Amino acid sequence: MSSSPVNLTTLKNMRSAYGKNTEIKPLNIEKNKEDPKKNKVVSSFEDSLQKGLQKVNDLQIKAENSMEAMVTGDVDDISEVAAAVSEADLSLRFAIQVRDKLLDAYNQLIRISV
Repeated sequence: MSSSPVNLTTLKNMRSAYGKNTEIKPLNIEKNKEDPKKNKVVSSFEDSLQKGLQKVNDLQIKAENSMEAMVTGDVDDISEVAAAVSEADLSLRFAIQVRDKLLDAYNQLIRISV
């Protein structure tokens, strides 16, 4: 049995006190058997975050490779290198902002008294 910082029975009682007696049911996603293209695939937050961070990493590697190619003289147009570096910089800044927002939300959740 895993220990939970929040007692679930207490939460249910609190919901009852506020007139929220309905049960929370998991979301059922039905697959369209006639057309498999219309089947909705829901990815988890973790998957989305992992994909985003992988994209940021790929852009960083692409920028580094383009800078190496510029140094060795393999690039004819320097604007391609500048675009790759700018894109990598922008994606990294965005990832840092997302991280900061997630940490802020986590800290706010920790401060909530039950």
